[in-house]
Amino acid sequence: IEWAYVSLLNHDRGAAPKLLENRLANNHDFFCELIRLIYASDKEEQICKETSGESNVIRNAFRLLSEWKTPPGTQQDGTFSKECFTDWLQSVKVSCSKSGHLDAALNHIGQVLIYTLPDPDGLWINRVVAAALNDRDADEMRIGFRKAKYNSRGAHWVDPTGKPERALAEQFRGKAEDIENAGFQRFAIILRELADDYER
Repeated sequence: IEWAYVSLLNHDRGAAPKLLENRLANNHDFFCELIRLIYASDKEEQICKETSGESNVIRNAFRLLSEWKTPPGTQQDGTFSKECFTDWLQSVKVSCSKSGHLDAALNHIGQVLIYTLPDPDGLWINRVVAAALNDRDADEMRIGFRKAKYNSRGAHWVDPTGKPERALAEQFRGKAEDIENAGFQRFAIILRELADDYER
């Protein structure tokens, strides 16, 4: 039922496809299937063959991934499992590397990770997620995270004084410092770039 009405279900309207989002967060095969539906493989030449029925499936898949706000590893009760997150991410990397969809998958993962809960020790993001975003091979995940963080502000009125932008720049510099002090230098660079964007 959620799949049939996914175009009407979004967080802004107060109705989200909770079962589908939980399935994405806990079933790496489902996530990889949607990625393969939407994106061409970088390992093979894509032949354009699309019927109207297929285009509706692709549209639903893209909408679901674009609106997804339940990070991998999130359990049914809302808690976060580090082990489930790590297993899910590793399985996606293996599957999407084989199919030639790794960059697209990592970018979408980075986008949903902006909704990760804080770490129990007080860091503003879970340390296991921060470590994944800091990995040497996580460039696309960091790009997705930065894009989603920037876009999460939504439509807004631009204050000619630039006061809100300066406040956001300061906020992201503080987050970058926290992340760097926690030992995640690559991730900190992305947050400083966000601060620079707002300052500009």
